[in-house]
Amino acid sequence: MKASLKFLVVVVFATVANVALANVDKANEEKSAEVKAQIFSAKKDMIYVQLEKAGKGKVIIEISDLQGHILHYEAVKDKTKVLKRFDISNLPAGAYIYEVSNDYYSLRKKIEKE
Repeated sequence: MKASLKFLVVVVFATVANVALANVDKANEEKSAEVKAQIFSAKKDMIYVQLEKAGKGKVIIEISDLQGHILHYEAVKDKTKVLKRFDISNLPAGAYIYEVSNDYYSLRKKIEKE
């Protein structure tokens, strides 16, 4: 009987330890769900959005005009590195808002098109 009780205590302890470690790993993954992003123009009429995403969840890339009309919306999922190129030659002159965001991070940049 004593051997069974010792075995049961060891199993319970191991289970509790595994659950605790799993929760720590999950917390670290959620905290590391950051996004490194850049929004830049390298050539006339070309806008680039570069991002490196860590962790789970999705990152939203959104382009809108100053009136709030969404011109482009995209969700990037899973761990990934992305370089998106946007040709804005067909857009009228004016200002546009480029935004990259998730639950923990947001980068917003206003770009003027001549």
